[in-house]
Amino acid sequence: MKYLILFVLSGLFLACSPVKKGQLIEKEAPVFEIAVRKVKEGMKTEFVDRRADFITKLKQQDGVSNDREFQSFYALPEPDQQEVFIGMTQYATGKTVGKVQSKVLGKFLKFAKTMDLKAYVFVQPTEGGAFDLGSLASKPGQVLEVAVRRVKPGQEAAFDDSRKAFVSWLDQQAGLEGSWEFKVVGGQDTDNLTVGMSVYESQEAFQAIAQKAQSLPEAGAYFSTFDPVALQYAVSTTNQ
Repeated sequence: MKYLILFVLSGLFLACSPVKKGQLIEKEAPVFEIAVRKVKEGMKTEFVDRRADFITKLKQQDGVSNDREFQSFYALPEPDQQEVFIGMTQYATGKTVGKVQSKVLGKFLKFAKTMDLKAYVFVQPTEGGAFDLGSLASKPGQVLEVAVRRVKPGQEAAFDDSRKAFVSWLDQQAGLEGSWEFKVVGGQDTDNLTVGMSVYESQEAFQAIAQKAQSLPEAGAYFSTFDPVALQYAVSTTNQ
């Protein structure tokens, strides 16, 4: 049974991780991994220790840079019942991912036993200007919003139109530092998945904007076009 479990875990890691070559926007451009992880009950210490071992090994690999960690403090449409941490890693290209994963599998398998995945995707930015993972929400007090959403069947055009209208409004709000949209180019259960991110200067700014959005027609139209997979609000933390 022990070996069967290890086989399944390694198969999951290797099968869902490789980037889909045909989905890439630019084959030689960076790819970003986003892992939204729920800590298994009673395993916080093991999660932290094994994460440090895994990330240390991961950052030693050629083509890996700007590995970041964020701790979620709020989620929509309802609060998480387990602690949630978001890991993000920058790879030099889509090809880098497959090369790296075979070298870190051992550390990953130990780490994987401490968590459940809420969302796991590889993305490339499409809107919002230059995306710098190294400085993303890195200032004290800044809040990162990570929105992994599954567009409802037949709602693709409506989603795109309503999202742009909502983001146009959002970008005009005081306290909004930046927002980006990404194309999903690989990961786990990726059908109709899309990813967006925003950075707020503080929790107070995030709360004020969220309050305004509750009665905003553009927000209602936008939220009606997708099902939330992981809508997290988080702050920067360490993974070591």
